[in-house]
Amino acid sequence: MALIARSATEADVTALTRINIVCFQQYGMLRAMFPQSDLPTLMEFKVLNAMKHMANPQMNVLTVDDPVTGEPVSYTRWLIPKSLGFTPSTPNLSERGLSLAEAAKNPLQHAPQPVNESVYNGFRKMLEEARGKHTTDRDMILDLLATLPSHQGRGIGSALLRWGTEKADAWQVRIFLEATPEGIPLYLKHGWKIVEEVTMDLDAHGASGRETFTLMMRDPVPAK
Repeated sequence: MALIARSATEADVTALTRINIVCFQQYGMLRAMFPQSDLPTLMEFKVLNAMKHMANPQMNVLTVDDPVTGEPVSYTRWLIPKSLGFTPSTPNLSERGLSLAEAAKNPLQHAPQPVNESVYNGFRKMLEEARGKHTTDRDMILDLLATLPSHQGRGIGSALLRWGTEKADAWQVRIFLEATPEGIPLYLKHGWKIVEEVTMDLDAHGASGRETFTLMMRDPVPAK
């Protein structure tokens, strides 16, 4: 059965948040930020942030559903700058959705307690500096790609990547991303190249360990 990427809606947010947590809970960064959070509390916080992305007119949130259950099993966020003139399919959010998106503008007020603000702010600063160093206002950004482990290896991630790479090739623009180690082979396969590695020393922020992210850039395929 063909894999179809569709625009995510407000009704998908809880399912997408579960995917996010399942895919990234293994990394020390999340535990370092919220060392005592239980799953329900973390879910509430990440739903709030997911709604913020839904409300962003430059962020395109896409998902792929399981053909049997109809439930989302993978999703991606593409940041497409206004300079490219693309009109996204922005979902119409309910009053509750808009309220959550507004609340997410001050995320630490709603974060699971206790929160390690040094790790949280340090991580955000690291990403902002990386994007500022390597991107321009005409570059697309693959902000996130996550597929449930039970559905990996079926071409779902590749289907979601093609949605963005085809647009980038048509517009002849680059795509930037920050990769976790597991994602690097997939991105290399689809034309990304490694430009830099950045490491956050969690010990310096009152936690423990180190988290490394690989910065990658994909140049557009030249038009024939």
